[in-house]
Amino acid sequence: MSLRPGMKNVVDIQGTLCLPIRIFFVKEGPSKYMSHLDLMRCMTRTVRRAGVPIWYTEGFNPHPFMTFALPLSLGASGLCETMDVRLTADMPFDEVKKRLNSALCEGIRVTCVEYQGEKATAIQSAVYRITLAADGVSGEELSGALEKYLSQDKILVQKKNKKKQFVDIDVKPHIFSYEVVCDGECAVLSIQLPAGNDVNINPSVLLKGFANANGVEFEKCDIVREKILTADGEEFK
Repeated sequence: MSLRPGMKNVVDIQGTLCLPIRIFFVKEGPSKYMSHLDLMRCMTRTVRRAGVPIWYTEGFNPHPFMTFALPLSLGASGLCETMDVRLTADMPFDEVKKRLNSALCEGIRVTCVEYQGEKATAIQSAVYRITLAADGVSGEELSGALEKYLSQDKILVQKKNKKKQFVDIDVKPHIFSYEVVCDGECAVLSIQLPAGNDVNINPSVLLKGFANANGVEFEKCDIVREKILTADGEEFK
C-alpha cells in the first residue's frame, strides 16, 4: 500500500494494514432531508456497490467503518461534509471518487478524497449562508429586522441542555461574525457560529428566536453550511 512521504497514521488492526482517508462531499437538494442515520445507511450501501476496499468492523454484524466529523441538521445543505474511512488496498483517490459518485443518490456528490488531516476535535466553528423570506414582509424590511436583532447586546434563545430540558441562553457572545444583505424579496445572512464538541450553536435556534421576537413566519428558510473551520480560522482538512 503506497503512503504519503512521512505519513505515520496508518493503523494495523488484527493484521490488516489500513490507510485512513477523508472523503469530502456535498449534501444538498432532496438529500438535505435525509437524517444522519439514513446518511450512514446510504454511505454503507454506496461503498458496497462501488467496490471501494474499505475496512469493515468485526463481530457478528460487520459493517464499513466510517465516521463523520460534524453531522448536519435535518433540512440543512452542506458544501464541506466529511467522512473518514480506512482503505485496505491500493486504489487511486480519483478512482475512489469516481466509483462513489457513480453509486451515490441524488444530491450527494464526492468532491475530493485526501489523506486524513486534523482530528474532528480541531473543529471550532462553521460558516452558514441562510436565505430567508417571509410572507407579507419585503426583503429590505426583513434584512433590517434581522440586522437589528443580531446587533442587540444580548440575544436570548431557548436551547436544550444535556438533560433534554429547554433553558434560556445568550448566544450573542458565541457569534463570531455575521453579515446581512438584501437580495430581492429575501434577506441573506452569512454567519459564523461555534461548532464541535465544546460549544455547538445550531443556526435554526437563532432563527427561531428571531421569528418569535418579530412575529414572522418564514416561507423560505434555506440553510447552507459553507465552511467548517478550526481554531486558527483555517478550513478543516
